[in-house]
Amino acid sequence: MEPFLEFLSQRLAGLPVDSRRCAVAFSGGVDSTVLLAAMSRLKAARAVRALHVDHGLNEDSREWEMHCRTIADGLGVEYSSCRIGVETRSGESLEALAREARYRALGEMLTPRELLLTAHHGDDQMETLLLRLFRGSGVKGLRGIAEFDRFGEGFISRPLLQISREEIVAVGRTWKLKWLDDPMNENLRFDRNFLRASILPHVRTRWPSAGKTAERAARQMSEAQGILDDVAQADGAHIEDPARVSQSELLRLPPSRQRNLLRHLIGRLGLPTPEARQLDALVESLTVRRADAKTQVQWPGAEARIYRGSLYLFRPLGVGSGVQYRGEISESMPWSGPEGSLRLVPTEGHGLPDRWAKEGLSIRFRVGGERFKPMRHGHSRPLKKWFQEAGVLPWLRGRIPLLYRDAELGAVADLWISAAAAEAATAGPRWEVSWTDHPPLN
Repeated sequence: MEPFLEFLSQRLAGLPVDSRRCAVAFSGGVDSTVLLAAMSRLKAARAVRALHVDHGLNEDSREWEMHCRTIADGLGVEYSSCRIGVETRSGESLEALAREARYRALGEMLTPRELLLTAHHGDDQMETLLLRLFRGSGVKGLRGIAEFDRFGEGFISRPLLQISREEIVAVGRTWKLKWLDDPMNENLRFDRNFLRASILPHVRTRWPSAGKTAERAARQMSEAQGILDDVAQADGAHIEDPARVSQSELLRLPPSRQRNLLRHLIGRLGLPTPEARQLDALVESLTVRRADAKTQVQWPGAEARIYRGSLYLFRPLGVGSGVQYRGEISESMPWSGPEGSLRLVPTEGHGLPDRWAKEGLSIRFRVGGERFKPMRHGHSRPLKKWFQEAGVLPWLRGRIPLLYRDAELGAVADLWISAAAAEAATAGPRWEVSWTDHPPLN
């Protein structure tokens, strides 16, 4: 067996999962082409297929997809592709967004317990480590590219991390393979391209073994992160809900372990990791005992708030209070939004009149000044007061769906129905509000 194939076979055999069902993330570039060709030569003992994701970012992307299909067919490998769009977001690089969209698409294409192989190599590892170092990443970030992990409904492996790109290109030329060169790789406005073209050639000239050294450093950082994870698990052993943590539980730890535990809890929730300055701001806020809800720290994709002695971690809900109208709901038409899902269900007890349910109600949100008289209460009060007494978190009060019949507030989600609605004389069944998939209110 050729040395490259023997190396690859050994890497696959050493994985902690069954590697007999594999899929190769196939872009058509030299790295993934060599990996796919190698897997086709090893496929006697494995089921192998190629997965291609077309971002549509290049005008020639259709031709690339056809090229990839042709190469896969020529290798006798099953081929699947999908075309996706990359949604640009303010403050985020196109590079990062494209990578996020690509991995999301690959995860959706993967079958249960299937192993996804990517062609990341030692040069990619060194680039990643340097980029994360320049961006101020901690130990977790400086682990670099993981060699193996869970992914989607299966697993992901990068078996070529100990091989340089130069070695991969040499294999491709020996095997007389055809591949594509992405012109976007020449665009130096992308950080990785700039590093690859302008910095790393000088690094390799001065330190020829830098790639292998970077891979060794990444493994050491991975071991260090494992120890930090063990410490965080021990420190957070009594925390049942990572989305709501007692301030006192965190303050019993020194600041360094507070930061470590917070990173761990944020990761458990699947939230993006904050930058060092945001994490420092969060740790500092823990020492400020405030009765109001203005203590908050935000970072892209996540938010933290402190209220009544507890730290809350969650995904931002987007637009808050001030949204007066968001849709309609009726007997036959449910409603859903970022705030959860609403539907009307028959009830034997008190509920909304049948006529209201059939005609439909409008869904609005609190803007301030609303008054409300719930069933079995003797007087009308500001809606804010009812929320306060119920312990509803302040930042969620403007996100609770209000059901209106014309100008009359008939129900506040499934928390209360109005006395007027409950007491209305009407024929037919009564209806109660079912509210599901909403954030915890207290």
